Amino acid sequence: MAARKKSRKPKAKARSASHLKFRTRWRHVLLIDDRIRSGKAPNCRQLAEELEVSRRTVLRDIDFLRYDLGAPVEYDAARRGYIYTEPNWVMPSVRVTEGELFALMVAEKALAAYQGTPWAERLARVFDRMIASLPDRIEVDPQDLLPRVEFDPGAAAIVDPDVLAAVSAAVAENRVLRIRYYALARRKTRDYVIDPYVLRRARGAWYLAGRDHKSGRVPLFNLTRIRSVERTNRTFDYDESGFDPKAYFADTFGVFETQQSRQVAVEFSGYSAELVRERRWHASQRLKDLRGGKVRFEMTVSHLWDIAPWVLSWGHEVKVLRPKELVRLVADEARKTAANY
Repeated sequence: MAARKKSRKPKAKARSASHLKFRTRWRHVLLIDDRIRSGKAPNCRQLAEELEVSRRTVLRDIDFLRYDLGAPVEYDAARRGYIYTEPNWVMPSVRVTEGELFALMVAEKALAAYQGTPWAERLARVFDRMIASLPDRIEVDPQDLLPRVEFDPGAAAIVDPDVLAAVSAAVAENRVLRIRYYALARRKTRDYVIDPYVLRRARGAWYLAGRDHKSGRVPLFNLTRIRSVERTNRTFDYDESGFDPKAYFADTFGVFETQQSRQVAVEFSGYSAELVRERRWHASQRLKDLRGGKVRFEMTVSHLWDIAPWVLSWGHEVKVLRPKELVRLVADEARKTAANY
């Protein structure tokens, strides 16, 4: 029992220290804001004495006020203290319930999927500001709200950070790109000049929908397979492109996209039927209960190869009903798989 108690103390102490740090900084910032707003132009020595901290701590708090909260705070040499250069600036304040704060922290944890992307650092700064601007009456340490919430990002694709940074910047700037792309199906590399329309994360990978200048089509490029990328001096008008992301991805089951839509029907039995009922797999899905606990699953997809691996993953408890092409495709793959054993 003694060993068990000993192992718990550091953890509780860490939570307490985290909470104290969170609360203390906010109190410092509130007091500094009040003294500056009163027109007294307080200096570091005065603030340090009132807060009972070191001059260095005050300077850190002022930096936090200036850079993280966006306060227009400057040192006025004539008055020998700090002032607001914009008197009407208001300290950001968010009144939230514990439940809303929990939702905020869950969202922050979910953004772990963006680690390694150009936006990760920016998102972290945004959440730091949001947490810092919480009202002083919040008595709950945000980190205590997530003791048992975890997100599994799945098998994340390996993407060159420079490629992702260049593509995301081009999307934001409506800048034409030259890319060298490895087509997995053809096993060959090809050069494209494209208008990058939309970045999409699906099944742990990043994809780019962009208009190919040569064909006029809008293929979907897997960023992992972009061998090189070059930003040009040309730009395009996205608003005039007529591209609609919702329509483009409407029938996409996973990552493939085509201009054709196919009606798919499959039948599930056993445990698989129960598991299928528990989730929303696609926006167009329709379920119909059958005898013996079976379920008929129907949906509209844009590419049969997009759904084939999903169908095969259910093993013998799934049977494709239509279309015939999918029946043949799944049967073919099942025979090839069985031949390996």
